[in-house]
Amino acid sequence: MESTSVQPDEHKIRLIVESMGDSLKLPKRFRMCVDALTADLKAFPDLGGFRELRASASGQYARQELRSMKAAIGEHPIVLVDLRQENHGFVNGMAVNWHGLHNGANKGLSPDEVLLKESELLSGLRQQASITFDTLKGKSVDIGGPVQGEKEIQSEEELAAAEHLLYMRFFVTDHHRPSDSEVNRFIAWVKELPNGVWLHFHCRGGVGRASTFFTMYDMMRNAGKVTFKDLTERQRLIGGRDFKRMDPEDTYKYEQALERLKFIEQFYVYCKANMDEDYQRSWSAWKVLQENENLTSSSE
Repeated sequence: MESTSVQPDEHKIRLIVESMGDSLKLPKRFRMCVDALTADLKAFPDLGGFRELRASASGQYARQELRSMKAAIGEHPIVLVDLRQENHGFVNGMAVNWHGLHNGANKGLSPDEVLLKESELLSGLRQQASITFDTLKGKSVDIGGPVQGEKEIQSEEELAAAEHLLYMRFFVTDHHRPSDSEVNRFIAWVKELPNGVWLHFHCRGGVGRASTFFTMYDMMRNAGKVTFKDLTERQRLIGGRDFKRMDPEDTYKYEQALERLKFIEQFYVYCKANMDEDYQRSWSAWKVLQENENLTSSSE
């Protein structure tokens, strides 16, 4: 039986293979804070604190790509920072995803609801004698037929444990800025990180969410001494997103891109205001304080 080709804008959720990982290649859009900046520029951005971040980012990896990435990073305790709200996992080391419209099948669900749904989906795969995958143009790999016989089904957390890596997940809808609750979780988590760990941020494509959290981490460490322009520019120059580059013709992504840019600008201000106090005030509490101050100023 051959896999079924469908259009990416259909509302039905489709099980697809995102990467087979049957080679020694690195994950798509893999980049590290120690990468050389090779752009032809008259002046490079300030790199203060950047090389010392111990951080990288990429798109979704299959098992073999993860192993290649481990070798590229070197001898560090690595934490895989999974930024995907959508349900995903691994079949015989291949990265698979339950893909909905705009890759937003779980939009509006809580983290607990996402995890329960994902557990049920992976359990369902374990019970199937044969697994058939759909193909979506530009989103998936066509493996030519179903997977049959003995199968290894893993969640990403299970794969991380099998590869002797640490794992953390933040639940962010594709193309969107993170919710305030997930931003609060991220800040609290970063504050408790042990010294010497290497963070690897990833989403599906390695662009929006991975760039956002890589930049947020950089800001938490370095906003007090590096400008917003330089912080975002150095991310772009190693292969991350240019937050100001948007396509007004793509109405769905354009609106979300504007929201993401506004958020990352606000987060920089938050970091500058709170890093000296070790981020004792949460993101949400700071936003309320800012709103109250703005109301007071406007009423005077």
